[in-house]
Amino acid sequence: MRLSVFHLIFAGILTVIFVVFIFTKWQNKNAQIKVLNNEILVAQTKLHNVEELGTKVLAYVRISRGLDILGHKRLSDSQKNILAGKLLAISNDYKIDPILILAVIRHESRGNPNARGAYTSGIHSGALGLMQIKYESAREVASSVGVKINSPEDLFIPEKNLMVGTAYLLRLIAKYKNLQHALIAYNVGIGTLDEKLRKGRALPTRYYNKIMQDYRYLTEEIFMKR
Repeated sequence: MRLSVFHLIFAGILTVIFVVFIFTKWQNKNAQIKVLNNEILVAQTKLHNVEELGTKVLAYVRISRGLDILGHKRLSDSQKNILAGKLLAISNDYKIDPILILAVIRHESRGNPNARGAYTSGIHSGALGLMQIKYESAREVASSVGVKINSPEDLFIPEKNLMVGTAYLLRLIAKYKNLQHALIAYNVGIGTLDEKLRKGRALPTRYYNKIMQDYRYLTEEIFMKR
């Protein structure tokens, strides 16, 4: 049977309508898929943010517990909250274990923000505050962490002492690329350590060993005991 022109036109119109219908359905389905993909991405981002927040909260709690352990009643709740926030920020920004910093504080001052260092002879060493940092060393690194140190008395402000003391230790770690050497230099000074390294002499490791002992103690107290 031969189709008339009318039938051919009608069939062509139906074909066009069908193609347009299918194309529209495909576009709608594609749009729905895009919306769904966007919703999945948003949900994943929110989940990541929640996980990240949970990690930070847990780290903050652990740092706070560490400050409670070493600070006893020497630090007020307000001071501990400020220090915990600073330590959390430092550990995130510079990828340093906050418990290591707490171990240095424990060994250096037992968490006493007003501590003054002294040599075995009884003469003041010039080391001040939580991390027992000297005024000259503090002044060297203060600007790098946005802290103003105008006098030795500023080092008795816990958060300032923490910031400059940690900055100084981080500078030593960057210099030596070796935690043991950095901690030894923190204790005996860069000049003394460099001389011993240059002459191949035995290094004084007692301070480093003490810090690691305090680190293990704090880690056990913070993570294992309830």
